[in-house]
Amino acid sequence: MKFITIDVAPWASNNPETGQKEGAFVAIVDALSELTGLTIETTLTPFARVDRELEAGTHDCTILVPRDESIVIHGELVADHDVGILSHKDNPIDDYADLQGTTISLLRGSAISPEFDQDEAINKVYDTDYLIALRKLDRQRVAGVAGAIPTLKFLANENGLGDMLAPALKLTDIPLVFQCSRQSTQLALMPSLNAAIETLKQSGRLEEITDLYHF
Repeated sequence: MKFITIDVAPWASNNPETGQKEGAFVAIVDALSELTGLTIETTLTPFARVDRELEAGTHDCTILVPRDESIVIHGELVADHDVGILSHKDNPIDDYADLQGTTISLLRGSAISPEFDQDEAINKVYDTDYLIALRKLDRQRVAGVAGAIPTLKFLANENGLGDMLAPALKLTDIPLVFQCSRQSTQLALMPSLNAAIETLKQSGRLEEITDLYHF
């Protein structure tokens, strides 16, 4: 089978030293392959390309935020991806009210939650990547960084910035779902993969993987 996912750590990325694929998605797919006996080839790609590949049927399945049902058939929920605010431990943001009047960094074009996106009492500044935003937070040039909490924590820890973080303020979560292209020739395998995902949940193995990658 051919799986496709977004090229974003800690979900999935290529290790710059070894060239090997790594991340939560890769670990989950490896576990599914082990349980089902299927050989699964994984492609990492920018987000915008995923729908095109699934719509064309050039890749069979993904684990991602729900794609349009005209393109895919949805299967098991794999995990929830927390979205919210990371702040500095010296000036923690503990609840939504603390955001009023603050300056918060987020990625250009990103959506956080309906309340946050429409809140004009929050000064929003836009950066091109999370690491730039986290370095601003480390210098306390912004009060917080808004975005995908697992990705932000991963990048902070990888770059020696994890110790400056306060506990995250979760604003919403996004479901990550196993789903397969309607054009796939492998749709008959969906029930066995759905069952394998459920086995990973029940055994605690899925939680071990998501904990490892800060989900």
